[in-house]
Amino acid sequence: MSNDQNLDNSVKFRPDYQWPEKGSEQDCPRCNSAMQLQENLSEYYGKPWWCHACQWQFSEEELKS
Repeated sequence: MSNDQNLDNSVKFRPDYQWPEKGSEQDCPRCNSAMQLQENLSEYYGKPWWCHACQWQFSEEELKS
């Protein structure tokens, strides 16, 4: 018996976040600490900005609003 599953709508695991230019800097809107810009690698599934102080991720879209 086969356990293959075919989905009508494929699941997207890596969202299409807008990535800032390399070398960009941004302060965390929660704690005002400097955030780290993650590399835009195909195996990375998180958001572009990471705040080490409060352990939170942000996208460009979230920071603009």
